[in-house]
Amino acid sequence: MNVAAKLHKIVQLEDRAFVTELYRSILDREANEDERAHYLRELGKGTPKHRIAIGFLQTDEAIGLFTHTDLAGKSSKSGKISDALRRIFAMKHEPFVHSLYRELLCREPDQPAYAGYVDSLSRGRPKSAVFARFVSSDEFRSLLALDKYGFARRALDQLILSFYK
Repeated sequence: MNVAAKLHKIVQLEDRAFVTELYRSILDREANEDERAHYLRELGKGTPKHRIAIGFLQTDEAIGLFTHTDLAGKSSKSGKISDALRRIFAMKHEPFVHSLYRELLCREPDQPAYAGYVDSLSRGRPKSAVFARFVSSDEFRSLLALDKYGFARRALDQLILSFYK
């Protein structure tokens, strides 16, 4: 299961379970009571879960965890989002960008954009900045906002299209 599918599954959880699983799967830790209460208040105000999840992926704590080089080789096979993203962040430029397309957008890259991302990384742009572009994109946001049947249908359509390329 790719990162988008794992995150989509978390977004479908009940509020308290949603917050708990965000912390466990993305930050490898438990939320304290203040943190849990903060996100439960946000949900109570009507903030969509997919927006909270996207914001969570972009926190300094999450990015620090994904980019921490000492942890990249020690990723477990737990199936956590953090483990998958640590493996991706440890990759060289081309496989990094390709993996972001596959893991976050559930599709193969389109060539001009792919080349642009690889070029920007080669010029010194941080991987965290490229990652932020992917997770803040309308495409990723709309993918997470789909109901479970719409998500499955979109992922299957992309798989079929990639087979015929």
